[in-house]
Amino acid sequence: MNNLAPGPMDTPSFYPAVDDDSIAYHKSSAMNGDLTKIEDIVPWVRHMLTDGWWANGQTLFLNGGYTTR
Repeated sequence: MNNLAPGPMDTPSFYPAVDDDSIAYHKSSAMNGDLTKIEDIVPWVRHMLTDGWWANGQTLFLNGGYTTR
């Protein structure tokens, strides 16, 4: 069993849960200054379901360098 840890994601459910200051903080904590997008994660999901069979028991932090855990 593996885990994908995308960090804060740019999804409709994220924005109502946090205020503008929190959104700015989360964006500033990533290398590209933005939240993780679903398009960033989809290739990793495909990879783990097909060619990623060798990895097991791993957590992949697919979060654009997000610094807070």
